[in-house]
Amino acid sequence: MRRYPSKLLLFGEHVLLLGARALAVPVPAFSGEWAWRVAGVAEDAFVEQLAAFAQSPELGSVPGLQTDRFSADLREGLFFRSSIPVGYGLGSSGALCAAVYDQYVAEPSRDLSGLKQIFARMESFFHGQSSGIDPLTSYLNRGLWITQRSEVTFAETPAWQGAAPLVFLLDSGLPRQTGPLVHWFLEQSQGVAFAEFLEKQYLPAHAQVLEAWQSGRDAAFWPALQALSALQLEHLPPMVPANMRAIWKACLSQKKIALKICGAGGGGFVLGFAAERDTVLEIMSEFAPVFPFEQHGVVEK
Repeated sequence: MRRYPSKLLLFGEHVLLLGARALAVPVPAFSGEWAWRVAGVAEDAFVEQLAAFAQSPELGSVPGLQTDRFSADLREGLFFRSSIPVGYGLGSSGALCAAVYDQYVAEPSRDLSGLKQIFARMESFFHGQSSGIDPLTSYLNRGLWITQRSEVTFAETPAWQGAAPLVFLLDSGLPRQTGPLVHWFLEQSQGVAFAEFLEKQYLPAHAQVLEAWQSGRDAAFWPALQALSALQLEHLPPMVPANMRAIWKACLSQKKIALKICGAGGGGFVLGFAAERDTVLEIMSEFAPVFPFEQHGVVEK
């Protein structure tokens, strides 16, 4: 049975909805797969949600998706067994959408932009609005560059001039929902002051981080990342978990360690980059740091 990996949006959270460039990568350390329920193993609430998803307009609008067969299998005991924590910014609903499409569309599309649009419609059932990136990354199990919302190309691991940054996750221990945070960001972006901040400060800083990452220039990456981290802390307060603000700020005094929003932000995991593993373990021990690529070689070499 195929497994569907979680995803990390390394760069581009929220601003990808405005057309900014973004980079998403699969994270096989967390994944989901189809399984058959035995005597009530799956939780009733989630089974009911899956049944509602199967009959939803969002799923019904997907060309060639066999919703009746999906519903019948759910009644027979099919469920989605997943190790992806819900509400942690790792794309738990994205992996589910990828699994549904993979299992129940007879002739899947091969067009990346078209697939992204399909997955955006599917995942909107869970979040109200979706870019489609999470399920697309999980479905393809490849790193992806996204440009102007719809242009999708495969991303390769950079050839770093120095040591590759170490990616880690910190558990804030706080719940969050994607929908309200997306709504807050889009609403704020309509205001004159916030739109000016995005245009003159945030988007240029974001572009510098992506350029440094793609070219593998570690000397340029760290100062650019810290600048972006500082802007997120100051200007995106709902996205920075309250119990992480102090350590987030402390990291800004370091040269080669920085925190940033993971997914929608606001809770769940916080995303971090560091030059040395020991530094993360020393400074971040209370938040149980996770190094999701150590066993799989997806980002780090």
